[in-house]
Amino acid sequence: MSPYRKHLRVAGFVFGLVIQATSLAAQGGQQARRLATTTSSDAALEAQPALEPARSILRHLVGRWRVEVRFAGNFDGPPDAVATRIVDTLFDDLRLQWTEVEDDSSHLSSQGVIGFDTRTARFYSTAVHSGAGAEFLTGTLNLVEPVVTFAPMAPTAGGQASESFRWTMVDADHFIWAPLDRGWRAVLTRER
Repeated sequence: MSPYRKHLRVAGFVFGLVIQATSLAAQGGQQARRLATTTSSDAALEAQPALEPARSILRHLVGRWRVEVRFAGNFDGPPDAVATRIVDTLFDDLRLQWTEVEDDSSHLSSQGVIGFDTRTARFYSTAVHSGAGAEFLTGTLNLVEPVVTFAPMAPTAGGQASESFRWTMVDADHFIWAPLDRGWRAVLTRER
């Protein structure tokens, strides 16, 4: 190797180190690395304020539900669709599975999983609908009132983002599931 090439290689290496050190110092360097290295116990502590409210909401979901769907503007008429949803625990009280069958059509059904991830302090929901495909949502609990706002985790197959939803616990026997654009709403009423 010629002395000139060796000099260029060393100069390039030193230049790279200087640029790297300068950019790290300008960007917070070690401080940024320290913030990114949280332990699992730190994440568990952050999830603690939401854990018990999330557990309470999920516990109230277990059971058999009548689902009435009404599209925007249908306030006092009969529901546009009616279904029965059965919700049961999957592994523990933070993970539930559900199945739903539309009452007037035995071929339209849905099933899914809903739960709370203690590592991220977020809800998650996956659902597969016989007529519309799959949806994957992640949700944030409002710690002031029993409301979870869900947003899509990824765009749909066509590249479009699916809808965002709000899930509201009215009381122990009534939930409302509706998109944020309020184009329709599903009222879930516990069956005794």
